[in-house]
Amino acid sequence: GDVWISGRLIAKITLDECAYDTKTYDVSGKFLTPGFVEGHIHLESSLVDPVNFAKLALQCGVTTICTDFHEVGAIAGKVGIQEMMLATKRTPLKVLQTTPIELPFLPEIQRTLGSLVPAEALELLQSQEAVGLAEVMGNKIVEWLTHGKPSDFALLTNATTNRRTPEGHLFHTRGDELDACLAVGVSSDHELRQQDEVVEKVQKGLFVMLRNGTLAREVETLVEVVKSEGLPPEHIGLVTDDMKASDMTPEKYMLKKVRIAIARGISPIDAIKMVTHNISTHYRLGELLGTLKPGAYADVLIFDSLESLSIERVICSGNFIDDFISDNDRTPQYSPQLLSTVTRDPITMDQLRYLPAGLRESNVLAKLIQLNEKNRFTEIIEVNLPVSDGDIDLTKTKENYSYLICANRKHNELVGLGLLKDYGLEEGAVAVSLAHDHHGIVGLGRDKESLLCATNRVIELQGGVVLVQEGKVSAELPLPLAGIMSTEPAQEVVERIEFLENRLHECGAAWKEPMFFLFWLGMEVAPFYRISDQGLFDSEAQRVIPCVEFNV
Repeated sequence: GDVWISGRLIAKITLDECAYDTKTYDVSGKFLTPGFVEGHIHLESSLVDPVNFAKLALQCGVTTICTDFHEVGAIAGKVGIQEMMLATKRTPLKVLQTTPIELPFLPEIQRTLGSLVPAEALELLQSQEAVGLAEVMGNKIVEWLTHGKPSDFALLTNATTNRRTPEGHLFHTRGDELDACLAVGVSSDHELRQQDEVVEKVQKGLFVMLRNGTLAREVETLVEVVKSEGLPPEHIGLVTDDMKASDMTPEKYMLKKVRIAIARGISPIDAIKMVTHNISTHYRLGELLGTLKPGAYADVLIFDSLESLSIERVICSGNFIDDFISDNDRTPQYSPQLLSTVTRDPITMDQLRYLPAGLRESNVLAKLIQLNEKNRFTEIIEVNLPVSDGDIDLTKTKENYSYLICANRKHNELVGLGLLKDYGLEEGAVAVSLAHDHHGIVGLGRDKESLLCATNRVIELQGGVVLVQEGKVSAELPLPLAGIMSTEPAQEVVERIEFLENRLHECGAAWKEPMFFLFWLGMEVAPFYRISDQGLFDSEAQRVIPCVEFNV
């Protein structure tokens, strides 16, 4: 039938002829679906601000997203999150908020610029846009149940009482621990890694979100278990988590997940529901979003056919989105609190010293981080490194080893030192100000002079990505908004990202995502070893460990 739209909503679906004098659009022979609903994404990882993110998302058919803005929250607290939500209102994109349960995530370890205490989290949770409680960690639930107190569960209780879904971060949470998480109200998980884990969690009633983003590949590796094990497809959503702006194209963003699911044996309609109605129903908004029915938002994708699934046009809240996407004059002015977030002094050479003065050894045993790109985990290898002029000298080895640092944005004394194996950079250095969950400045270099040049340029820029070659800056991407996003037009940012990545590969960087993986090297909740502003961090033991062993 025909879809009648009145204002922002679908008014009627009927075979009756329209008796009103109104605009009509002929979609005979086309295939219509609801607009895509992104169930779990960190908008900041795109490296563009909310307005430019919306332009990219809408052209990909995404008309609604669920996000928590915890990356900005780690920089500017509650007011930063609220400013981001305010910016999204300048766009047609519907932005639903999942509230961070606590910031920083590791308060006993991370010294972030911003924080979110329970009273502030409760205020955000009660806002009109809030639909859930974000990143509820399974290990925290177990810790509270074992050694905690009733007040630890206050936010969870409020969320479940007021129909805000507690969204789980249940990495390696199985068996009894998983049962405990479900018993206190956790409703979903996006951290799955194994097919039998999908089976267990769906069978226990959890809503499972399978990721495909810039790094994550769980749709590719796990979605086939839905068919092979006969799991109910309505318990599955396909989400992104993190994706840089250069990957936000119609072919790479949401449609890619749908096509992968179909290729793995999911029916086309079930695959489309995994990015529309399943997600909106999980968030208890299935009557308004992710559906084509009278009373729902008029978010409609026009495809040429179900077979090719090529998006021809996008309608969001009753309007074609072409005008908004072509409008480059709508980026808001952001507050100084979000534009001046790197307050530390430049790093000095003395702060890059690994060994105490007076050490006379010719080599030392060191722990180096090595990345497994396939599963995004890290491991430690131990090697003997040469010493020159009283400190580790990586220029004396033929192996591809790099100095690795993480500098706190505010506290001058907090510069953590580590070492990295096989990044691939042949010479020079690269530094970034996006280090997930705390956003210290992470840098790696083949020599200390280049490393200082790159990290201090990031400080000067008030955030960004900087590549140094032959002692000079050869490419950079300024990220002045909270030190993690650009305010420039999306296409300009995409071009800078692609130029940087090409330069990194030309300079020998071996990782498939040479820039994006750097953002994860400082993520202290991720397995298994990371760099923090206090040094090499063991995320399983939750403590800093020495990266060098020596005898004084």
